[in-house]
Amino acid sequence: MQLSEEQIIKLAPDAASVKAGKGLASAAKWVLRGASERALWGHCQGSGANPYQTQVDLQNIAFKCSCPSHKFPCKHSLGLLFLYASQPNLFSTGEEPAWVAEWLNKRENKVAEKKEKSDKPVDAAAQAKRQEARHRKVLGGVEDLQGWLKDLVRNGLLNVPERAQALFEGIAKRMVDSQAPGLAGMMRQLQEINYFGEDWKYELTALLSKAYLVAESYKHLDELPDDWKDEIRTLVGYPQAKEEVLAKGETVTDDWYVVGTESLEQDRLTVEYNWLYGRQSKRYALLLQFIMAGSLPEVALLPGTVVRADVTFYRGVNPTRVLVREQRGSGELFCLTDGNAGYMNLTEATRRFREVLTVNPFTYEVPMIVSGVRFVIHEGQLWLQDSDTRLFALSVGEAGRLKGLAVTGGREFTGFFMAGERRWRVLSLWIDDKYYTLNNEYNG
Repeated sequence: MQLSEEQIIKLAPDAASVKAGKGLASAAKWVLRGASERALWGHCQGSGANPYQTQVDLQNIAFKCSCPSHKFPCKHSLGLLFLYASQPNLFSTGEEPAWVAEWLNKRENKVAEKKEKSDKPVDAAAQAKRQEARHRKVLGGVEDLQGWLKDLVRNGLLNVPERAQALFEGIAKRMVDSQAPGLAGMMRQLQEINYFGEDWKYELTALLSKAYLVAESYKHLDELPDDWKDEIRTLVGYPQAKEEVLAKGETVTDDWYVVGTESLEQDRLTVEYNWLYGRQSKRYALLLQFIMAGSLPEVALLPGTVVRADVTFYRGVNPTRVLVREQRGSGELFCLTDGNAGYMNLTEATRRFREVLTVNPFTYEVPMIVSGVRFVIHEGQLWLQDSDTRLFALSVGEAGRLKGLAVTGGREFTGFFMAGERRWRVLSLWIDDKYYTLNNEYNG
């Protein structure tokens, strides 16, 4: 697999590593350079007597280097990738050296062991006992939340903006104590509303209504169909155990386009959102990963590439979140052009958005690939326009706005969007057979 410079940069832990890696992207720095379908490898001469052994797994992106750096990937791994991206002809091809083959084979064995472990049955009795104890605790929190919401509405909402930060913190903590982190998150979303904008009343009432309906639905959990039980429990904050998802969830094998990636920084933890689109299944899937500082994601996915994998969907109503059951390696880069995927205009995309909300009214955003659209400036803001001149408001940062206008130049493109009720977010686009990311930081 041949990565672009932009994709390599996204692998780097920081800007300093990118700069250092580019400084090593020279044939003179490497006394050995090799490549196979599975990997890159090389010897980089440093200040010591012995060169550093560097290797990169191209199938399931991973890195190993004999240097003492605590950064992953290190500058040598990045330098090797940058050099291969710009001058692949400098790399000899053929049989992998023993030190490379051994590392790759160990990684493949770990994947196989992990799969075998994931297939073990769940202790249903112990799980049921734990869930019953938590259920009683959550019910108490739900009753408190509904009473609090009623009091809030009864006292009026006009003074909410001036005291929003303090107003919702107490009830959020109460939900955490009740083991309902999903409801706590809804309360903290209320703090993040832009109360200086024109839409705060709409956003406030919509979120309050959603929280109340989720709480009410939880009180009647036993009366709901199985898929709605799973959906409401997830919204309340129950995690679906990985083993249970793999045992009971729907598994789909496909060539998955990695159409967009976002990340959210929380202290020393990075929450990574990887959006996939199935070439055959035409389904969207979300792989959510939690990455500690200094470590690599469990599943390495690069935006703009396609990966052959078995993914298992979490249970719920029209679910998108998945676990990767088995990944058989990354393949080629891809480009979505008009007619390959998605919806040809905004009218069709809007219809799809409404269909999703009809099935699950708790849906916040709907992933969309839309073709034949262009960026336009309207009333000083960035909008999306199709061939029927229909306009949609976009939410995108200044850097993404400038990049989008620069690479498209007013021309039509195919884009990946997160469609909301009032605004859409654009994460990436394809134009001139090239892939561009516009937003790598979650701002939902």
